[in-house]
Amino acid sequence: MESTQDMIFAREYWTGDSRDGAVVNGDGYHYYRMSQAGVILEAYEFYETDEGVEVASPLPEMHKVDWLNDLGFEDMDALDLIDENEFQRIRVLTQPQIKA
Repeated sequence: MESTQDMIFAREYWTGDSRDGAVVNGDGYHYYRMSQAGVILEAYEFYETDEGVEVASPLPEMHKVDWLNDLGFEDMDALDLIDENEFQRIRVLTQPQIKA
C-alpha cells in the first residue's frame, strides 16, 4: 500500500443529478484520494440537502481511473487540493453509523 506522502487529496465541483437520485439539478463535490500521477484510488460523491444534511456515497467505478489519460484532462487544474482530514471526514459519512 502506498504511503500518504505518495498521495494527493482533491475535490472537484459537480452540478447535475446526484448518484442516489435524491438531488436533481443540484451541486456538490467529488472527493478523491489519488496517486501523484493522477490515478484515482478512492472516490466519493458529496452534497448537502436543502435541510443541511450532508450525504456522501462511494464511487467505486472511479477506482483506478487515470484523471489525465482516462478522463482526458490536460492537467489537474480542475481539482482543488485538500488536506487528508477533509477527505477522511467525507469518507466517514459513508460508514454505517452504530446506534448506542
